[in-house]
Amino acid sequence: MVSNPSIERTSQRPLRALCAAAHVERSASLFMRIPPLKSWLIFSAGFFCCFVSVIALLLSAYYFWAKPMLDKKLKQIHLAPPDFPIQQPAEFDFAAVGKNATPLNFADYRGRIVVLNIWATWCMPCMAELPSFGKLAAHYSGDKDVAVICLSQESADTIFKSRGALDSEAPVFSLSGHPLPSIYKTDSIPATFVIDKRGMIVFKHVGSTDWSHPSVIKFIDSLKQMPNYSPEPTAAGAGSSASRSTP
Repeated sequence: MVSNPSIERTSQRPLRALCAAAHVERSASLFMRIPPLKSWLIFSAGFFCCFVSVIALLLSAYYFWAKPMLDKKLKQIHLAPPDFPIQQPAEFDFAAVGKNATPLNFADYRGRIVVLNIWATWCMPCMAELPSFGKLAAHYSGDKDVAVICLSQESADTIFKSRGALDSEAPVFSLSGHPLPSIYKTDSIPATFVIDKRGMIVFKHVGSTDWSHPSVIKFIDSLKQMPNYSPEPTAAGAGSSASRSTP
């Protein structure tokens, strides 16, 4: 049987037309999936409005809630005055208790250079610097002109059960319920006072530091060269005092 080519071509024309129509329809459907420009503009406008609303909300929260709270906190912060190197008389009229209930009469240290540290076992900065006082005390262990005393207002039972305090090898003492002289009271601890041989506080430091540093030893050695008595009044000062006392 012989096929007629013209008949075959005629029969294929509808099939090709259907394929072309399907291709056009598929392309049209893909094109229809792309949002038009108007939709993009609406979406962009909505996104921008949301972004602006979030920024406005954050700014409002800052100015009406966070900022007043920060301002209130700043006003509640108590700032201590700076520690100017002004000499003032030290207080020697108090006693303390050392390890194994060894008594300490601070008046016995008058005429010596004393590094007096106020600390506590619950104070982490205090515990951090305590080993440096142990090293400083070891450095001056054979020097009768220098003494290192670490004084706590806690009970003797508390400080001598502290492993950190014992391991520091610092000379720690307890007031055992006795009040701390007001001149040694500070807003925070640790606080350290250096008293010269005249009984004057010549240096005060609030906060932790390395008290075994060579600069500290150099400063203490310089105090050892100073006289252990108060300077005599000058002739001019004596004359003016006499003139003021004359009726």
